[in-house]
Amino acid sequence: MGLLTVLGVAVLKRWTALLNPTLVLPAPLLGLVVGALAGGYPAIRAARIEPLEALRR
Repeated sequence: MGLLTVLGVAVLKRWTALLNPTLVLPAPLLGLVVGALAGGYPAIRAARIEPLEALRR
């Protein structure tokens, strides 16, 4: 989506879009890693709590 946004704005403003493939290609992988870490930690903590105890909190 970021790539399409950059290209769309460049076309609308009549700019030349300069995109470095070494930065654009690994971006989705980096987003996946950050999302997995951000969601994994709370999920692991929640998995350690008994359901009844979680409802009491």
